[in-house]
Amino acid sequence: MGKRRKIPVVQPDPVRTLHGTLPVATLDLHGFTADQAERRVREFVEMWRSRQPGAVLRIVTGKGLRSEGAPVLRERVRELLTGPLARRVDDFVLEMGSGSYLVRVR
Repeated sequence: MGKRRKIPVVQPDPVRTLHGTLPVATLDLHGFTADQAERRVREFVEMWRSRQPGAVLRIVTGKGLRSEGAPVLRERVRELLTGPLARRVDDFVLEMGSGSYLVRVR
């Protein structure tokens, strides 16, 4: 018998995904006005950013099915995460079912 060949082990690149990650905290915005929700989201992200960088948070906006008029919280939170809070957030995704966001803070 000849030499045994070593088969190289290929390590896949780790895929960082927020789906399947357990959030450390949840902020539920049901019942808040858009301005109140904005203030709460800013405070929530800042608190967890200083407390536990890299933490994954859940921000529940609801789907807006019971809103009078068009739903506003989901879009308002998205605007915050892509605008004023963008430097404090590492990644975010609309969670399955679209009633909440998963957010990883920097």
